[in-house]
Amino acid sequence: MDSVRTGLPFVTRPGSTPSRKLHLIYRLHVEPDVRARMAVEEYDKLPDGGREIGIVEWINYRETASLPIFPPIGPALAAMPSPHAVVADAALPAVTDDNYTWI
Repeated sequence: MDSVRTGLPFVTRPGSTPSRKLHLIYRLHVEPDVRARMAVEEYDKLPDGGREIGIVEWINYRETASLPIFPPIGPALAAMPSPHAVVADAALPAVTDDNYTWI
């Protein structure tokens, strides 16, 4: 699926991933005792049947501005006055090849 056929903007992800992923960002508070029992790794399946291991890391929301987060929500998160601030409109501009580059 591409933007020509769907009419929707998107970002061309490098690599051989055959399908697009929908990334959803949730803001929530997780108590330290619960966090200690949560997974510390995530696994992405590779085309050769192997898997890529990603490390789950908890960080302060203020540290997100310079991170390569997709969708690029880091600057908006870091700009919040507090982690509990009310967000009136969570929509960000569309992410396309014109305004985002995979690293």
